[in-house]
Amino acid sequence: MTKLIPIRGTRIYIEEFGEAGKETLLYLHGGPGASCIDFTYHQALALSSSIRVIAIDQRGVLRSDPILKEDSFGVQDIIEDCEELRRTLGIERWSVLGHSFGGYIALMYASQYPDAVKKVMYEAPMFDQTLSMKSLFRRALPLFEQENQTDRVQECIQYIDGSFSPSELWEAWIRIGNLLGNRRDEVYFHGIDPSEYNAIFENTYLTEDQWGRSYVHGRRLQEEGKLFESLLPLLPQVEHPSLLLSGKYDPVCCEEQTHAFRDLTPNGRIVVFENSGHFPRIEEPSKYTDEVLKFILE
Repeated sequence: MTKLIPIRGTRIYIEEFGEAGKETLLYLHGGPGASCIDFTYHQALALSSSIRVIAIDQRGVLRSDPILKEDSFGVQDIIEDCEELRRTLGIERWSVLGHSFGGYIALMYASQYPDAVKKVMYEAPMFDQTLSMKSLFRRALPLFEQENQTDRVQECIQYIDGSFSPSELWEAWIRIGNLLGNRRDEVYFHGIDPSEYNAIFENTYLTEDQWGRSYVHGRRLQEEGKLFESLLPLLPQVEHPSLLLSGKYDPVCCEEQTHAFRDLTPNGRIVVFENSGHFPRIEEPSKYTDEVLKFILE
């Protein structure tokens, strides 16, 4: 079931799967601005045989109402939208699963509204922008070496070794990633050909205006700047049962962040997907479904 739900002065697009009364999971997409399309494509259906799944396009993203120029908007709005949505749907407590930037939101939401959350899952999360961006440059470097692009190799080394702010690294990665062209997807995927992932979006009939909404969402969050603050110090404060779904070849939740989760999370567990990069739910879907259900229902 799909619908637009009025939440805090806007309308949020949601998709619901499974039966009311079952254990409920909220899915938070990454990007920022990526939408829940690639989650509802397979995982939401697979999971809904055992649990209730709610997936959303966050405020201003794709099928949700756009963020207007006069609207204030920041990370906290996404968190408040999640909590207001829970109340609107009459859910006492739910588990939360966030991918990439969605993992950042899931951690903040669980820390601010601990009584609303049962369990927290992080799929290839981004807890620290600086660590994630430098890891992406390390992954891009050999691709430029293979193309004998010496100048680009040196740029990558500069960003890996230099002292740059998270926002500077973010902007640099957008530019460097674009210079990779079609090879950019090789940074993020391991278990499948990237074309398999891109095919998910081919028949979605989305408009240019809707894609523009996602761009505005991401740009406004960058301008606000809170997404550049490291959340590693927050990990010890979240005592909920927590699961890190880690792709062995994921460049975003790099080794340093995985170690931090292991060492700092009071009630944490890690599942490694041996043949995945940044998208375990797509690259190893059956294992992903099994691990999520086992964690929620145990």
